[in-house]
Amino acid sequence: MSPPPAALTAPAHAVLPDSRPVVNAEAQRRRQAFFAVVLAAMCIGFSPILVRVADAGPAAIGFWRLFFALGPTALWAFAEHRSARRQASPARPAPRLTARQFLLAALAGLFFGADLIVFHTGLAHTSTANAVLLGNLAVVFVFVFGWLILRERPTRGLMIALAMALSGTVLIIASSAFQTRGAGVHPVGVLGDLLCVAAALFYAGYMLTTRAVRRAATTKAVPLGGGMASFIAACTGAVLCLGWAVASGETLVPQSLKGLLAVIGLGLIAQAAGQGLATFALGRLPAGLISVVLLLQIVVGVTLAALLFGEIPSLAVLVGGLLVVAGVATARPN
Repeated sequence: MSPPPAALTAPAHAVLPDSRPVVNAEAQRRRQAFFAVVLAAMCIGFSPILVRVADAGPAAIGFWRLFFALGPTALWAFAEHRSARRQASPARPAPRLTARQFLLAALAGLFFGADLIVFHTGLAHTSTANAVLLGNLAVVFVFVFGWLILRERPTRGLMIALAMALSGTVLIIASSAFQTRGAGVHPVGVLGDLLCVAAALFYAGYMLTTRAVRRAATTKAVPLGGGMASFIAACTGAVLCLGWAVASGETLVPQSLKGLLAVIGLGLIAQAAGQGLATFALGRLPAGLISVVLLLQIVVGVTLAALLFGEIPSLAVLVGGLLVVAGVATARPN
């Protein structure tokens, strides 16, 4: 923000009354955003714990998570639409949803729904630590796909990141291969680990498709808003999860009040609040900083699993987890 004309002609020793409030306001906005993304990581970190408690099928849990998030997401999309209409003018009309944008957003929802189904299934066959560590490989896969599909030349830093992340993945899966039970009450197995890696692949597809739909412009060169893109994706993802749950004969409705509260918590805490706060912070902080701070979800998930379920990660998993986190942090953009 430029200073007023009077400030431009003020003597060197003069005090500029407007500069400090502007600087303080910007610093406060950044502090608020940083607090928001830390809170977002804590909210998302509850996901595996709530999935453990929810007494329904893996796909059904995914459906309820997206279903209970539809209300807040719809309000976000509606507020976004009203704001765009208020700012519209003959020179810049309000954005209109195109068929290409709708199809891309729907495809993103299918990827996200598949991620939930596979991740929830994998979580039932491995420890919480293994699941959240391997699930964060999605960011590394995004860069791999960019290399293979988009022909983006990999940097030396990316190659180092891939080496660390993949080494950590191999160490975690190898550790599972040599034990039949974890330190807690949940089984640890290679199948669960591999399913969580597959879930990371699906989430990488969701990230790439969402990036595409946010850049897909209408005839007036206006990209689709995040609220509408999220709402369409949530709807299609919920339909996929529900269809899969019915076709596979899963338990659709939670069997206890605790299970019902768990799926409501997934929708409101992990999906609506966690993702919403991260989106809020994206407008005020660099994406690289936000993505690294979101790695706190691993600490939250592993800590809660140790306290609530007695799942103490082995030394091999801890070392492998450090390699995965280091690889993910190195691969993320600045």
